Amino acid sequence: MRERDLRASKRLKVLAGEDQVMEEREQLVSMTDLQQFSDDGDGSSSSLLSGLPEELAMECLARVSSLGSLRGVSKSWQKLVYSTYFQQLRLQYGRTELSWVYTLVQSTRDGSFKWQAYDPFSSQWHDLPPVPHVMDFQLSNPGCIGLSYSVQCASTRTKLVMIAALKLRESHGSSSPCKPRGVVMLEPALERPLIFDPAQRLWKRGSCFRVPRKWCVCGVADEKIYVASGSGKDWDRDVSKSAEVYDHEKDVWQRLNNLSSSKFSGEAMSAVTQGGKLYIASGRGVFQREGAVYTPSTGLWTKMEPGLRKGWTGSCVSIKGKFYVVDDTAGKLKVYAPEREEWTVFMEDSRLKNLESIVSTGDGKLCGIVCTPPSEDGSKPGCSKGNLIRVVDVEAQPAPLIFDIQVPDDGQAVALQVLSMMNSDLQT
Repeated sequence: MRERDLRASKRLKVLAGEDQVMEEREQLVSMTDLQQFSDDGDGSSSSLLSGLPEELAMECLARVSSLGSLRGVSKSWQKLVYSTYFQQLRLQYGRTELSWVYTLVQSTRDGSFKWQAYDPFSSQWHDLPPVPHVMDFQLSNPGCIGLSYSVQCASTRTKLVMIAALKLRESHGSSSPCKPRGVVMLEPALERPLIFDPAQRLWKRGSCFRVPRKWCVCGVADEKIYVASGSGKDWDRDVSKSAEVYDHEKDVWQRLNNLSSSKFSGEAMSAVTQGGKLYIASGRGVFQREGAVYTPSTGLWTKMEPGLRKGWTGSCVSIKGKFYVVDDTAGKLKVYAPEREEWTVFMEDSRLKNLESIVSTGDGKLCGIVCTPPSEDGSKPGCSKGNLIRVVDVEAQPAPLIFDIQVPDDGQAVALQVLSMMNSDLQT
């Protein structure tokens, strides 16, 4: 801890006991009192809170429950929000840090891909540096109407990781009901993870996968990337049951115990982390739903409890220790009650329909991409991604709140992740 932080901490202990200090500072920066501590709104003063040392003022503001309370008050507060130290201080006090929505966007003009990040504090989009890999991803099957594919990503708190995607490989001479003139073969597009560090605003290539995959399971636990099942260039039973974990700090892959079933290899899916464990459930199109749970501390896969597995009928996320599933066909959000081993409808709203690529934001919200369903005449095959990101605040009172984020320019969102903000000192 820096010397000035130690001095601030000593002052607080002298003023009062720890509990009393926390209560007083919470009251000090309550939403109704925030404005009186501003600098008249013109940014002319360098003081964060009038009459308080900078160190103590920063600790007070770090305890504000919502960063939105600091928006537009003063330039000094605006600058403070983007301070890495301030965000770390909020985490230390059990508050949420400022997270951005990182979105892979495909241009509707030329089909090119690029990553962009949405800053919810300023409501602005920022371009990420170019990815050090040719992104010739295939998102639909030109020979089979109704099929669409995804770009699979995962994120730790501070790293964005691209894991799997598909690219075309043409093979002629085979008769196929989907494409008589030549079977469309799809193969893994990534041979290694591509990792973005928001603090450095840099991409790097990770060590090669043991097996490049398509239609796999990916997730994060304890800041490590887990990849399981799926298929290589061709389907293989051994690959469909295999799993590995990636330590991005050491740039090392480690093989894990195999899954007991190959039923997770038919569709791209995300593992849901809760209580330090990874939960996966076989997706749509599988007649007998399968569920599995991986415990990193033991290295073992176990069966998912029947009640949890049975209601896992769509994209699932964990929010504040609870499982939520979006039924994007019926427009329902369900929550799991472990004490009764059953799912109940948390909310029903037509805006939940066609909501895919669901992720949790870490602060009581989930967000996903609003998709356009396939047209009946076949002119728009598959469920195409749209230009809206929909956010559902499940903790809003008196009722859940839904709002949208517009993808900029002519792009359509392909994949999204939520993680720490980009370093403002390095922004151009």
